[in-house]
Amino acid sequence: MSVTIGETGLVAGIEPDEAATLHSLAEGLRLSMIHLSRRLRRHDPAEMSISQVSGLASVIHAGPLGVGRLAEIENLPSSAATRLADRLEAAGLVLRQATPGDRRGVQVVATEAGRELMARLAHAGNTWLAERLAALAASDQRCLERAVEIIEALATDRPGSTLGADAQANTTEESTS
Repeated sequence: MSVTIGETGLVAGIEPDEAATLHSLAEGLRLSMIHLSRRLRRHDPAEMSISQVSGLASVIHAGPLGVGRLAEIENLPSSAATRLADRLEAAGLVLRQATPGDRRGVQVVATEAGRELMARLAHAGNTWLAERLAALAASDQRCLERAVEIIEALATDRPGSTLGADAQANTTEESTS
């Protein structure tokens, strides 16, 4: 199902009460994610921007990457991805190397210093968050496991791809009733 948000902030094609509920959920989710991001950001080096941390993480997890692919992953124009790669390279966190099999191609590869920095960042942020997660009930932890899948789908423009077997069965039952 495709929905559209109108100028009023309500979702087109959905009952006003449901649209208002979705709008309220969106606002709460967005603000909560901003607050959580700020808390986690405190573990990042002050000299690195969020874009640099994210770009380095992408190179480490999906790399080696051409600058065009980095732009796609980071949702940046190619000129901004080039500047990002330049800054990471100047900091010694990535290097550019020839793409195997393509003499004109260049790819960005994380250096050992870049990998070590991301490992330290991940450890600090994950430790801080794990301490807070440990205080939650097991049922809340399971809810967050599912929420991570859903948020990742939203972040990667795959919002309908996270329905679990139970949710798909319920959707199928509703459509056949």
